Amino acid sequence: MKRIYSILFIGLNLVWLFMACNKALTFPEGDSTPLPVLEGATARLHWIGPKYKVAVQALMKDEKGIKTVQMKNGEWQLDTVFNVGDQSSFSIQDSFLVPKDLNPTQHTLEFRITNSEGGLIRKYVTVEDLSSENLIAGYNPDELPPDIKVVKPTVTKFLGFSAAPIKVDFEATISDLEINSIELKLWGEAADGQPVELSETINPTDEAAKKQYTLIKSLELPSGKPGLYQYIIRSTDASGNKKTVGGEVSVGYVDRLYLSDAQNAAEVTAQGYDQAGGCRGIGTIYSMKKQGNNTFLIDYYYPASGAENIRFIAFLGPNKPFSNTGGTQAGINYTLDGENVIGSSAAAPATLTVDLQQAGFKLPVTQKGYYHIAVDMTKRTISATPYTPTLPIDAVKYPGWSDASPWQYLAVTGPTVAGSAGGWTEATTSPKLTRDPDNKYLFSGSFQTTGGTSNMSLNAPLAALGGDVWGKGWFRLAAARAAMKDDYGDLITTVGAVGASSGGANWGFSTSPAGTYKASYDLALQRFRIVRTGN
Repeated sequence: MKRIYSILFIGLNLVWLFMACNKALTFPEGDSTPLPVLEGATARLHWIGPKYKVAVQALMKDEKGIKTVQMKNGEWQLDTVFNVGDQSSFSIQDSFLVPKDLNPTQHTLEFRITNSEGGLIRKYVTVEDLSSENLIAGYNPDELPPDIKVVKPTVTKFLGFSAAPIKVDFEATISDLEINSIELKLWGEAADGQPVELSETINPTDEAAKKQYTLIKSLELPSGKPGLYQYIIRSTDASGNKKTVGGEVSVGYVDRLYLSDAQNAAEVTAQGYDQAGGCRGIGTIYSMKKQGNNTFLIDYYYPASGAENIRFIAFLGPNKPFSNTGGTQAGINYTLDGENVIGSSAAAPATLTVDLQQAGFKLPVTQKGYYHIAVDMTKRTISATPYTPTLPIDAVKYPGWSDASPWQYLAVTGPTVAGSAGGWTEATTSPKLTRDPDNKYLFSGSFQTTGGTSNMSLNAPLAALGGDVWGKGWFRLAAARAAMKDDYGDLITTVGAVGASSGGANWGFSTSPAGTYKASYDLALQRFRIVRTGN
């Protein structure tokens, strides 16, 4: 190596050229102050083994004495100051370690020379790039960055409903000719503003680890609060090559949120299932529309009876309330006390709590009525804004209806409905859902099915049809099955006002299994809710 530097500086002496620019940028006031002189300077960039160095040779003179010499280059972050001590001449013959250029770059060195009387000149020297060939014969450069194969994290989304810290597991294998360092970093901010920055740097020491290192580490995020975070795994090899991989970690930012009003566990397991369509939508859980990053909306009628049991069920990724069992939604994938359940605080109903022992499971209102409900899962708050629904004036879909004279009931019809006398339209003995005394849009009651349980309907009162039992007042499948989907694109059964019996999908709803069902239908929300209560 000494021989290389001798060759390097002999070459510099042979090509001692006056390459410095002569532009003086800074003077002290007054023309009589003598200025230093840079008589000549050269700078050459060399590639020596795995390193890059700039070799500098320069001579400065000033009869009044040179005080300091500063040499700078911004791209290389090179900034060196020589305290000369008022010598009349000063020379630099040295090399300086610099980082490898990612792209070809024309560099200059800036010299700032100050004399003992305050005179200052700035000179710029162009760097000659001789780094295309390595000065060490036979050197095989490592120009490839380390290889990083990430095994974990496999889980990057967390509900964060537990009081325990969120543990993020990391595992990665790093390979290279010679690993210099490995950095793991996890940082971000919780929703309440708490900053988080966790990191670890590893410098492998034994030869085997320098060639292949397995990183296994767990880092913990704050418990019980939402937050958004990032992580990186970065490795640098002995040649300065770097590689960085990373991703995002979220806590408390959910993909799906549902409102459940099941009174108890039995109303979850026995809720309505449309076996003909293999889907839900006529039960005790309702999808909420996601708005923005982590807010969910739904319109809901709240009876404010004191017996409500309103719970919000959250899901991440592909998880859903109903599992796909044989291509259907027959399987139920949640409970009322699962780890993904959150409810309003008993002490502060406008605040959500993950501690179900402290939950009241009510809306933050005291009056019955229709509400626009908004759940902010980031702030863990719930709001309910009242609104007044209306039905459109439509003599085919809502024959004889008016706000002043609402229907008294809806008939449950179909050959498989007990009391239907085997017919499709209302019979004297047809079961009826009667109007709620406090809500003209809400009807409730029960019905029983026998044998096959397919193609049932709800009908406006017979007296309102004016004799047109097939052309008015039918409530059946609102659209073709493939077109009825919830807020997350999952198939559901929607029972809606279709007018004539042939309207909508020209087909009614189904239930399974046969038995007795408690039912309600909300005209304003087009929401049918049934629960099987027995045989």
